Amino acid sequence: MNTHFKIVYTSDTHGRITAYDFMSKSYGRFGLSRLSSYLKGIDDPYLLIDNGDFLQGSPLLDFTRKERISQPVANVFNRMGYRYVTVGNHDFNFGLDFLKQFQTSFSGEILCANLFQDGKPYFKTHVIHEIGDIRVALIGLVTEYIPVWERKENIPGLVFKDAVQTTRDLIRSEALRTKADLIVVLYHGGYEQNPSTHEIYGQKTVENKGYQLFDIEEVDLLLTGHQHIPQIHQRGHRITMQTSHNAADAGVFDLEMGKSDQGYRLKEVKAELIKLGNYSVDPSIESVVQSEIKQTEHYLSQVVGTIETDMSIHSPLSARQAKHPLFQLINHIQMDYTGAHISCASLPNDTHGLPKIVTLNDIFVSFPFENDLVVLEVTGKQIQEALEQNAKYFDIKDDEIVVSRTFLHPKVEHYNYDVYDGISYVIHVGRPIGHRVDNIMLKDQAIDLNQKYTLVLNSYRSTGSGGFDMFKEARIIKQYPVSYVDLISSYIASHPNLKLDLIHNLRILK
Repeated sequence: MNTHFKIVYTSDTHGRITAYDFMSKSYGRFGLSRLSSYLKGIDDPYLLIDNGDFLQGSPLLDFTRKERISQPVANVFNRMGYRYVTVGNHDFNFGLDFLKQFQTSFSGEILCANLFQDGKPYFKTHVIHEIGDIRVALIGLVTEYIPVWERKENIPGLVFKDAVQTTRDLIRSEALRTKADLIVVLYHGGYEQNPSTHEIYGQKTVENKGYQLFDIEEVDLLLTGHQHIPQIHQRGHRITMQTSHNAADAGVFDLEMGKSDQGYRLKEVKAELIKLGNYSVDPSIESVVQSEIKQTEHYLSQVVGTIETDMSIHSPLSARQAKHPLFQLINHIQMDYTGAHISCASLPNDTHGLPKIVTLNDIFVSFPFENDLVVLEVTGKQIQEALEQNAKYFDIKDDEIVVSRTFLHPKVEHYNYDVYDGISYVIHVGRPIGHRVDNIMLKDQAIDLNQKYTLVLNSYRSTGSGGFDMFKEARIIKQYPVSYVDLISSYIASHPNLKLDLIHNLRILK
């Protein structure tokens, strides 16, 4: 006798519990309310789970958190019937108390096997869930790289253990292969190597261990995220998958289990990534957060100020090849706030810049991630190395400057290019990598490679993320736990009819 059922999972939803788009003021082609419509249209039993990064990333979540209005994610998860979740790195951005508030409001369970405090698992490590007669073991895991990024006060006493070894030990110590018919690992992390081609992704860190986890033969299904690179890989009946982000898609496993004298075993599995934009909006889910949507929209509609300088962005390359004034605005605010000698700033992949009349909504859209400001003590040598890393962003094709393929594949990483103020410099794209930058000047003087300077940057970059390992060796002078949205909105509000005189301190040459 064979039994069919589905496992449906989401990952990196970043607050898109509703399909409402605060920028266009209409429904977008994303959102968990669209997933609800898909679920209502299937006949097989299913298990609905989430892979983390659900508490951060949207204006609605920022507003409701600051105003302490509700727990909208938990409310939507509960209505839709999510049974289990694991945590993502961004779910720690607001501290353990806020995460516990979600846990209290959520009617399902949080699973995370490699997170410990005082020698004990902080959450439940795993569960054996029954779908009819089928026993499904679910193990939750999170990337162990979190202590590199996160403020210490947000993760007090937490120990993030090796995800791979934790999984091996748990499967064997709990005899999960004999207790369960199917073993599913829910991992908020990505792949360090392509599981099919074995191509190495980026620099070697402990951030992503999906490739190693898929080598554990007892694992039938490995569900990943974090990298936001939709993909499916299969070895026999074993499958690993990764979704995109912002609730643009969901992973669906269609499973057929065959019964034998030894119990049920996986007979056939089909996996697909469904585009949520292909499904209608479910009004019953939208109604759960309708009040919060209206309150958030009213809050975001507040006019912050007017900018006379054109801050619109037409393409990622043009904004970075010819210094865009939005980079200068961020750098000026950062140096003004901290008093640092030098500042560097990055922008998200998809920002369209700022309009002439700026609302809070415009700022939220351009700065969706919570980052602190950090002032580092760096040497001239470290600045030079960082600029050389930046210079890798460019390449030449058909005698034109283009974005390097390494910043577009396996994922788009325009955000890993920085623009500096406080210094001037020249990038020669046609030169060999590592020898592209020259004429680095500070106040009309060439920087001294042995001299120490103060550099202000966001907390993500200060950890060395994005290939900037040189910053790992720098001394942290001060960290400022301040919101970029608050910083930028306050600055614009205090400078009526803001107009920037663009400082041409950067030249990109072939």
